[in-house]
Amino acid sequence: MFKACVKLIILTLITLLFSSYAGAEDSGAKPAVLRVGVAPDYPPIIFKLNGQLTGVEAELARMLAKEINKSVQFVELGWDELIPALMEGKIDVIMSGMTITEARKVRIDFTDHYLRSGLLTLIRTEDAQKYNSVKSIKESYATIGVVASTTGEAFVRKNCPLARVVTFAKASNAPSELKNRRIDMLINDAPSIIWLASENEADLTGVWKLLNTEYLGWGVRRDEQPFLTQVNSILSTWRKNGTLKQVLVKWMPYLNRSDLSGMIE
Repeated sequence: MFKACVKLIILTLITLLFSSYAGAEDSGAKPAVLRVGVAPDYPPIIFKLNGQLTGVEAELARMLAKEINKSVQFVELGWDELIPALMEGKIDVIMSGMTITEARKVRIDFTDHYLRSGLLTLIRTEDAQKYNSVKSIKESYATIGVVASTTGEAFVRKNCPLARVVTFAKASNAPSELKNRRIDMLINDAPSIIWLASENEADLTGVWKLLNTEYLGWGVRRDEQPFLTQVNSILSTWRKNGTLKQVLVKWMPYLNRSDLSGMIE
């Protein structure tokens, strides 16, 4: 009887030991990490500077991870890979300047928007009086630069019938063409135009009137409702206490202009 009790105690201890070990292994398999999917080619939203990820989304991602007691892990992907990676569970959230659209909502959920955005126009400073309204842009015979396969290109081809359209692989290629008068304006996402105007303020400026309205938010999996609720609560707090505005204006100082103040809601 005594030997049987001893054997039972030993077996129980062994079982507990292996259970603890397995628990530790499980814990190690799921560390407290927030995996953030980014396509870092969109200054000032998300880009690389001296080899380091930086910009609006990088800063907000680090802040968000801290709020939920996790460390941040950036996962760099091509733009077209972001949504599939999220759906397959390879990342936890997309924070890469993604516009909230009905088409994307078919596959993923979005947080509340953090920026009211749209398209803006970059012009030569000397042409500020010539192109000073949405109407003057739409009805111009100008040569308009756009980034290929973007909402900017679609907008120009639909709404600027008199214009000649020139496409670029990326927005950063356009300012030199604008200065050299090979194009008359660049139409692209508002954050990009704000950044380029800041980089080239001696020669170029923006027409500070949104041509349309878009909203930027963060993509999450459709089965992550508790996480979505948590992130929206954090965003609401940042909006109310001014934290969100502080980050946005840091990277896009033109948002302090009265005619762009509506972009920060």
